[in-house]
Amino acid sequence: MTVKRKKESYMITDNEILERFEVDKESGFKLLFAAYYVPLCLYSVQITDSFEQAKDIVQDLFIVFWEKKLYQSIKTNLHNYLYSSVRHSSHAFLQKNKFIPIQEIEEIIHFPMEEIQDMEDLEEQKRRLHEELKKLSVQEYKVVNAIIIHRKKYKEVAEEMGISVNTVKTYLSRALKQLRDSSPKLTLLLLLGF
Repeated sequence: MTVKRKKESYMITDNEILERFEVDKESGFKLLFAAYYVPLCLYSVQITDSFEQAKDIVQDLFIVFWEKKLYQSIKTNLHNYLYSSVRHSSHAFLQKNKFIPIQEIEEIIHFPMEEIQDMEDLEEQKRRLHEELKKLSVQEYKVVNAIIIHRKKYKEVAEEMGISVNTVKTYLSRALKQLRDSSPKLTLLLLLGF
């Protein structure tokens, strides 16, 4: 598969980028950067939810690509290699910083409701949820309340609380982990808005 990237008034293919590296490494790198820097940053920001972190991830990839002369070993699928590398680095960043990826929240949402037997059991679980929420720190509680209950965006909550987006994510991650450790049912109830 050949992916075309627009460069000025013509389309450039991945093969042309790799061929340019063989002729002139600096020129090849400029073409690579022009074709992929912005798209890779946009891809990473969808995973990390941080444009600053996305830029760092993509810049690190380009540095490794240049320093390890990866252009010599990649003969096909430059596009797949770059996107796979960015995806891997973005997920590694989330794990290292203990942020909860969207997929993990989706897994919690798919917890079987059949395990809650009746209204009395539901009321008991709601009571336990409120008890567990009281055990959170003030900041964690504010973040959970704003993001999960009021459905605000990370950036909006960060501005309201005067903290960074990454700090908001850290508070949310810690709070959800504490609730998950207590009971997956509690997390489900919280995400369902009980």
